[in-house]
Amino acid sequence: MDHIYNLSVKIGGRGTATEGEYKARDYIQESFDRLGIKNTTEPFKTITSFSYPYILIYLVSIIGAAFLLFHRPVVSIILTGSGAVTFFLENSSFEIASLMLPKGTSYNVIGHIPASGKAVRRVIVTAHYDSSRSSIMFSPRFVKGFRNTFIGVVISMFLMFILTALYWITHVVWLKVLVGVLTLDPLVTVVLLIHREIRGQYTHGANDNASGVAVLLGIAERFSASPLANTDIFLVATGAEEVGMAGMVSFVREHKDLVRDAYIINIDNCGAGKVSYIIEEGMIKQYAADHTMVAIADKVAKGSSMNVTPRIYTMMSTDALVPLSRGYRAMSIMAFDDEGMLPNWHWETDVFENVRPVPVNLAYEFATKMIASID
Repeated sequence: MDHIYNLSVKIGGRGTATEGEYKARDYIQESFDRLGIKNTTEPFKTITSFSYPYILIYLVSIIGAAFLLFHRPVVSIILTGSGAVTFFLENSSFEIASLMLPKGTSYNVIGHIPASGKAVRRVIVTAHYDSSRSSIMFSPRFVKGFRNTFIGVVISMFLMFILTALYWITHVVWLKVLVGVLTLDPLVTVVLLIHREIRGQYTHGANDNASGVAVLLGIAERFSASPLANTDIFLVATGAEEVGMAGMVSFVREHKDLVRDAYIINIDNCGAGKVSYIIEEGMIKQYAADHTMVAIADKVAKGSSMNVTPRIYTMMSTDALVPLSRGYRAMSIMAFDDEGMLPNWHWETDVFENVRPVPVNLAYEFATKMIASID
């Protein structure tokens, strides 16, 4: 709880590539230093808001639809098709539109606790330390419909491309009208994203994700004092998760040999609600967690009588999606309210006073028992 207080109250908002994020980076590194954990910070270039690539993607599709209205179906097919494909790839953590946008600098903080004996396996524990901007989309009034709204945008983006191609083949006029109607969904989303950039404020990020960092630092304290016999532990506090998991993308890209065959446990939003381990996640395409890790989690949950349950998570992407989408082992540990939502998600109420010690401690104990079981 001290770690959560220091990150969310003393430091506060931790937007990507801002002074707040850099203070959090220093805090995590100093925590590793105090524990005697060898660590490094790795800089990487990143966009500073997830709004920017999606505004660009949506506008490409909208402009493509406009070309259809002006009787340029081939150009329309190219633009709406590019928008749909880029939308899918960007959502799955493969940067396309992001590569075209201005960048700031963020950092991953990486600690290493070597095995006390011969290391024959690796566990990588991850938690992001940046926080998000608030937005109308995440307000208590609208957040429960976020998933349905997103699915509506997905359908619109792909139907615009499909119907444009059908018009080129059939020249049926009502297809043009339908494509025009479908542009309303991404157009409204563009307006909401622009409003987010103008009026949104960086949240204190107590639950999302000072709670996850606190668990990571708790794990660091426990295993630095009592290293595992045959397992190296790497502790990775990622920056820029809230802009498209950029920190995790950078880590996986730079450390393929480390990630290969490792067990990756991601801790995110564990400060309120009921703790769960995620067996499948992804907003468009769902990626299953590694079956070995699921079996270990099942065994730990049942064997210790912990009130921790499996769950499928499709509301938003986490750092675990990056290794999963690239064929590596990973699993997230998170906590949800009774309606399956992340409490105070991306909203101004994500403050220290709304974090509860019990789920944070349960996530910590569950993760440490998983790590011990892997060893």
